[in-house]
Amino acid sequence: MTEAEESMEVLVLEGEDGKEYECELLDRFEFEDGEYVLLLKLPEELEGEEELDPDEDGELIIMKVHTRGEQTVFQTIESEEEFDRVKAYVEEMVEAERQALGAE
Repeated sequence: MTEAEESMEVLVLEGEDGKEYECELLDRFEFEDGEYVLLLKLPEELEGEEELDPDEDGELIIMKVHTRGEQTVFQTIESEEEFDRVKAYVEEMVEAERQALGAE
């Protein structure tokens, strides 16, 4: 197992359909008055130590973070306007990261 695979944080989320999904936590960030996470839904066929195919795109998921006592809850963003603002912010972060990597 590579160092990157060891440091990958995988969360198991339960969807509205009651099915469990494994997601890699890519980032946790604050935006406006809220806290959000950017997750990569892992392919269902990915098991054990198999490597993720870099040519296979996973589904990116943005969720809002709520803390209740010691429990952290991820919730879908209900408002389309809020989702659009957060999505635009994430796209700006990704573009800034690409430019920073290109400058090195």
